[in-house]
Amino acid sequence: MKLEVAEKLSVLMLRIAAQLDQSVAYVRDNCDRKEFEAYRRVAGQVMGTIYVDIEERLWTQHPHLRPASLGGKFKVDADVLGPPFYTE
Repeated sequence: MKLEVAEKLSVLMLRIAAQLDQSVAYVRDNCDRKEFEAYRRVAGQVMGTIYVDIEERLWTQHPHLRPASLGGKFKVDADVLGPPFYTE
């Protein structure tokens, strides 16, 4: 995959994963425990797919795109991830 395509997709997947993570916190704070646990399980599966099936493949081909927060050298500007969906 071309570098520019991989970079845009990688950042997009990071943005989606960050919003999913925030959605889990939102459900935790606004729903009962059973709903939260069910939601967290499904959101975790989606995030796993994002990281294992999409991001890892991109980062294997373009290792310099792996974010510093995940052991790489790529610095992700917080503004690129967009405004937060939910802050605790």
